[in-house]
Amino acid sequence: MVQLIDVVVPLPVYKVFTYVLPEGMPLPAIGSRVLVPVGHRDMVGMIWRSSAKRPSSIELKEVKRILDTAPLVPESLVRFIEWTSSYYFYPLGQVVAEALPPGLLSARNRRISQITGCPEKARRCRLNPVSWSFKTPLELTEEQKGALNLIYRAISDRSYHPMLLYGVTDSGKTEVYLQAAAECLRHGRDVLVLVPEIAMTLQAVAWFMDRFGGEVTVLHSGLTDVQRRYQWWKIRHGESRIVVGTRSAIFAPISDIGLIVIDEEHDPSYKQSERLRYQARDLALLRGRMSGASVVLGSATPSLSTYRNAMLGRYQLITMKRRVGKRPLPEVVIVDRKKEGRGSTGYEWLSERLEGAIRDTLARKEQVLLFLNRRGFATYVFCPECGHVFRCPHCEVALTWHRGETRGRPEGVLRCHYCGMELPALPLCPCCGGKAVRALGYGTERVASDLKDIFPEARIARLDRDTVQGRRHLEKIVLDFRERRLDILVGTQMITKGHHFPGLTLVGILWADLSLNLPEYHAAERTFQLFAQVAGRAGRGERPGQVLIQTWLPNHYVLHHARAYDFEGFYKKESEFRQALEYPPFGHLINLRFSGYKKALVCSVSGDAARLAKRLARGIKEEPQVEVLGPAPAPRLKLRDRYRWQVLLKSASLSGLRAVCSGLLSKKADIVPSSVRMEIDVDPFSML
Repeated sequence: MVQLIDVVVPLPVYKVFTYVLPEGMPLPAIGSRVLVPVGHRDMVGMIWRSSAKRPSSIELKEVKRILDTAPLVPESLVRFIEWTSSYYFYPLGQVVAEALPPGLLSARNRRISQITGCPEKARRCRLNPVSWSFKTPLELTEEQKGALNLIYRAISDRSYHPMLLYGVTDSGKTEVYLQAAAECLRHGRDVLVLVPEIAMTLQAVAWFMDRFGGEVTVLHSGLTDVQRRYQWWKIRHGESRIVVGTRSAIFAPISDIGLIVIDEEHDPSYKQSERLRYQARDLALLRGRMSGASVVLGSATPSLSTYRNAMLGRYQLITMKRRVGKRPLPEVVIVDRKKEGRGSTGYEWLSERLEGAIRDTLARKEQVLLFLNRRGFATYVFCPECGHVFRCPHCEVALTWHRGETRGRPEGVLRCHYCGMELPALPLCPCCGGKAVRALGYGTERVASDLKDIFPEARIARLDRDTVQGRRHLEKIVLDFRERRLDILVGTQMITKGHHFPGLTLVGILWADLSLNLPEYHAAERTFQLFAQVAGRAGRGERPGQVLIQTWLPNHYVLHHARAYDFEGFYKKESEFRQALEYPPFGHLINLRFSGYKKALVCSVSGDAARLAKRLARGIKEEPQVEVLGPAPAPRLKLRDRYRWQVLLKSASLSGLRAVCSGLLSKKADIVPSSVRMEIDVDPFSML
């Protein structure tokens, strides 16, 4: 009898391929890899199912080789990947490629695709550089005990239980995670812990390795390819029972998940912004449902969608409103820049009140953290003689001046933060030849430089993507500040998340209006979360903390609620705006983005797609209707030489949106030429 199997390969196609097993070749299990012919080449694919019938009028090819003696991916993960492909309208084989460590679907690297063992180099990878004093369980507060009782009950039930752990900063959520993980292990099931960024895995891995030792494995893109394959191998073969990682760890090959923790669940880093645009928080809930696991979403500032689900009873709400040790939350002061000008130093970014607070804090031998979500020395370089602005020719965005020595250039560079293109800093004006080129604006580099002039005795560092050249460097900066070898730390949003600095008593938010004015429907929510998170870094030791927020909009409702730590009030106010406009969580969005090298063609194709979408929307009879917005140029029209247009689908009906999107995909070959790329972003976070 001829045995047929369906195989997925990492190609941009929305189908599986059927092959014949040669006579005498054993039937491999679902989730195993095979070498198969595709066109005129061989590719590594994965067995998806045993095919029951032969496709008509097609001559089938034979499988050339079976690469795994046991399934590389457990069958439960196979079904999870299949759902992910369907929901996000992303080709199945490419979802598999996203889920696996690099190299495992490469026909040229079949030997290192084989993870029946691991190289000694990978075994030596250092994951726990320092103890964080979590070796033994800490004494619990009454709120922690109450939270754990509810989580223990859910774990013992061995079924799907979604829970929101809404706890203020420093309320002890970490200890709750650790003791919940221990309870899950006692029930014989495994644990998955997600954190939003690689910067946070340092402490998260340390917490769990302090408590659980070799039971812990880490997965994130900062590891080498060899290390990632080794970690995958350990998980797949049951050598570790706790997986800690960033969003990609949602695809870890865990066979029996009993508990999933999503720390800082509100963080936008859980949403992937290219290729497979998945939301790891949402997939964690799905994986928990498919695995019969308890899912704990933790945050001091929950996303509106998560909090609304808790209010509607879809998630169990667990609150912890007091800090450990009864420490008070930091006092928040709004500094009105219209009334309070520059300090004695005359620097644009530094108000008189913040300057005085920094001096007082340093005099007490305490630490200062300054937050500015903008990198570089100057953010706007122009010629005052003719008005020319220096922009990236590939992206049409303003170049940022990085003054520090870069690649042997002591004068620094002008750099594009999107494609990485660099020019010598402050050259002659290319339009008029003028020599009086000027730089305006400020970023973290300039702030750190100015601070060294203002406070020459202070030990100062900055933490952003420009300074962090690798995991070791990141670890050093964080640990130096935690262990009080630094006095002032300047940074972007990398410093806002989860870090514990006992000596930090003053936080300064330098430019509160920056994120408030982004052209995004969720700008207010993101700003509130950033401010609350960075404010929560202060006052976690013996002395109380203070937060100064510099702004030109002192009466904005976001600042009003942030000052009072009033998340519930902010949620109510923001929900009114969202509901009136049917934006998430009161509606659904799918963004269709078209890009290509020819501007007119991209514009034309996006117009054709919008007209087709409107016809499809009119054909949907049930209410509510699907609204088609656009086509319109993306806010960043040109990136990496590609022009970008977008069409936004919006509706309170998710099924209606998906019907329109499916109809567009079925006609894609007719309206989208090969020179134009069409990308689908389901539940988009950023429209930029």
